[in-house]
Parts: sequence; C-alpha cells; structure tokens
Amino acid sequence: MLAVNGRIRPRLSVEVKSPVPGRLILLPFDVGQKVERGTLIARVDDAPQLAVIRQEQSQLAAQQENLAQTRRDLARYERLAEIVGSQRVEQARLAMRQAQDEVLRLTALVEQAREVQDRHQIRAPFSGVITERPVDPGQTVGSDTTVYRLADTTDPEVTAPVDELYAAELKVGMTATVAIPGFYRPLAASISQMEDRVDPETGARAVRLRFVSPPSRAPAGLTVSVNLIVDRRPHAISIMRGSILSPSANPHVRRVDSAGQVADQPIRFIDWPAEKVIVTDGLKPGMRILADPRAAEPGRRVRGAD
Repeated sequence: MLAVNGRIRPRLSVEVKSPVPGRLILLPFDVGQKVERGTLIARVDDAPQLAVIRQEQSQLAAQQENLAQTRRDLARYERLAEIVGSQRVEQARLAMRQAQDEVLRLTALVEQAREVQDRHQIRAPFSGVITERPVDPGQTVGSDTTVYRLADTTDPEVTAPVDELYAAELKVGMTATVAIPGFYRPLAASISQMEDRVDPETGARAVRLRFVSPPSRAPAGLTVSVNLIVDRRPHAISIMRGSILSPSANPHVRRVDSAGQVADQPIRFIDWPAEKVIVTDGLKPGMRILADPRAAEPGRRVRGAD
C-alpha cells in the first residue's frame, strides 16, 4: 500500500470568459452559488450593438418595401408588355432581382448583428458551482477576460502527486482508499488517469482517482489521505513502520519471546511510503514484537506484550 496526500478537485472546471469587450452591467452570482446550464450569469453592455441592430432592421424594412414595389412594377409591365416593350420588362425584372439580393444581404447583416449581441450575454456552459469571480459589476472587461470559474462538483475526483520511483508501479484501474476529514470511514476509489510527464521540480507524476461512490460533500482543494493498493497479499505479515529500527541500513524489530525477554530480530520488508509495511523475511505468524522498539532494550523482560 502506497500512502500519499492528495486534493479534492472537481471533475470539470472551466474559466467562463467574456467573448466581447465592454462594461459588465449584470453579474448576479457570487462564489459558492449554484447555477444551472444555460443560466444567464453575466451581461456586457450591449446598448451600442442594439443601436446597430435597430439601424440595420430599419434598412432591411425599407429594402423589403422596395422589393415589394419592384414586384408590383414587374407585374404591371408584364401585363403591358406589348405597350412598354420587352426591354422595359427585362429592366423591371433585373430591378426586382437586385432588390431581392439586397434584402438577403441586409437580412444576413441583421442576423450577424444579433449573433454579436447574443455574445454580450454570458451563460453557464453546464450546471455547477461558482468557485471564483475575479471581476465586479461595472468593471470594463476585455474580449478574453475571465468572468467566473465554474466547477461541476457532483462527481469530484482526487489528484495526488506520486514520486516517480513509485509511480512506475501504478496503473490505471488500481484501487485505493481515500480518507476525507469529517468522514467516518475511507471511501473506495480507483486510478482513472496518470499524467505522462514528471514534474521537473518535484520529481512526481500526477495521479487522478475517481470515487466508486462520490461523497455528498467534499469542497474542492480539500487535502485528503490516499492509500494506493499496489499489491494484494492475503497471507502477508504487515507491521507499523514505527516498529522498525534502522530501516535503511540494518532493519530489525524488537521481538518478545514466550518468557517475555526482548531480543533484536532482523527483517526484510517492502519499503513503500506507508504507515504499514509488508515484511518479506524475519517474522512468522504469532511472533510478538514491541510496537515501540525503544521501550525496552534487548535482554530485558517485559510484560503485557500481546
């Protein structure tokens, strides 16, 4: 079992940015509030753009009237073709086509202006919780300013840095337990992702874990204790790391025999950074050792060593 510290992180977190520059005239939500997908969460002053839309709509309406008139003219000239001549009919037909093209052009301009106006209204891309609001109402923002940071906290994950020496033993799908402050017992989890890079400053790889049953409450950024289950040995002997003396050079424990006499017992163990280690040699089932090896020197007799 490999013990590391990790942090709760939301499954999905995005920076909601303003797509257009301008002054914020609506910013109704604050940190900690929940929003639903599609909710209007901010508005940039769109008065100038609304003026553009009104102007282009006015031009469109005038051109639609012109198109209606050219259609009436064409119909009249077609009835009087023998009198006005075919050339006049063709001129009327050309005028109508030009009016139709102009209506299509102005219609596209109005739609484009409305699309620009819609970009002044910022909506939540998904349901979540506001975790950051770095701007205030009335503030002028740029076209790439972050207005909110939004997180989906319904299915939190855990991210934990693992030393590169131990990360090589980990694989996606391996199980783990996560101890969260305030929870009665650790929660089951599994490795869902491992970054393909090692942090040059810390020498660690980031490991991401998903809960089997997500916790109902776990604020983002909360520090948690993660025990990664690297190997399962049903009949292995495990002891507390604190029971070992000289673990690096000459690992041994203080064994207590049937008469209560203390003696040094050399051991070998799998040295994972965890509270408990697996002893591979030196101990047998039923042996008694001192939980605190400094409590008695070899040769002394102790009582209550069970």
